[in-house]
Amino acid sequence: MPIPSLSETDLEAYRNDLSNPEKSTGALFITLTGLYQCFAGNEQLLASFEYASELHSLEKSYASKKEHYNKEIAELKRQFKQLDNRIVAAEQKLRHGIPDDLMVMDKIIAEQESIVEDQEKLNHAESSIVEQIRIIDIAHGKDLQKLEQQQNNRNSPLNSKLSAFNEQIKQAEKRITLKASAISVIAIIGIPLVIDIAFVSLGLPALSKNTNNLIFTHYIFLITLILVELFLAEKIRSRISGILSISYLKDSLGTLQNLLMENKKQIFKVESEHNISISEFVKGNYTA
Repeated sequence: MPIPSLSETDLEAYRNDLSNPEKSTGALFITLTGLYQCFAGNEQLLASFEYASELHSLEKSYASKKEHYNKEIAELKRQFKQLDNRIVAAEQKLRHGIPDDLMVMDKIIAEQESIVEDQEKLNHAESSIVEQIRIIDIAHGKDLQKLEQQQNNRNSPLNSKLSAFNEQIKQAEKRITLKASAISVIAIIGIPLVIDIAFVSLGLPALSKNTNNLIFTHYIFLITLILVELFLAEKIRSRISGILSISYLKDSLGTLQNLLMENKKQIFKVESEHNISISEFVKGNYTA
């Protein structure tokens, strides 16, 4: 089953998803992976289009050359037939014996010499054409072999490129998760700490006087830490993760947009060089 191709509509829809606060970062990462998979379809289409258009041009050029030499061969056959008629005519003149008239005999000898000379020319021309056909056949075979190798060189990196995209997204998601966790810990601890410092600066008494026990001295910090962990921690983690993820996802969307534009430029280049429309190629009609 062919991979669906990526379109501008897909990118615009994803851009809207990035602006939607209800979309989870996990879902956005999954969608991004799917978009890169779709882009692999665009790359595969480009590779197939390049191969088909180059093959079409090769076959068209080869057919044109063959047609040229086939016409020359047909002309040679016509000339060989004329030569055969001349040989038959010369033989008929000698069936009744050698003529006594020297002028007539000279004409017959001259005709025979001309026939031999023309026959040598035609044989040489035929050999030359056969050699030219052999040369273009060999060249065409090499061109086809080279084209097949180029196609293999195009196809081989596609799967590895898709795998690299997927791995890059996975690693980015892991890095963002770790970074968000670290920042979240700082925020979760920082909020109670700020509140505790504020209350201490206001002179809030400790639970137990004349004690150096940190628990009794900074009970506000502990209470606030517990409350933050119970009611705000998940929102803080989600918010920080969202901020970091959206920044990466927007950059990835921009990269994907550039890749799609470059893909379209390459398709337009192939269309211009080979005079074959991508739409006609998709339909299966390769005739320029």
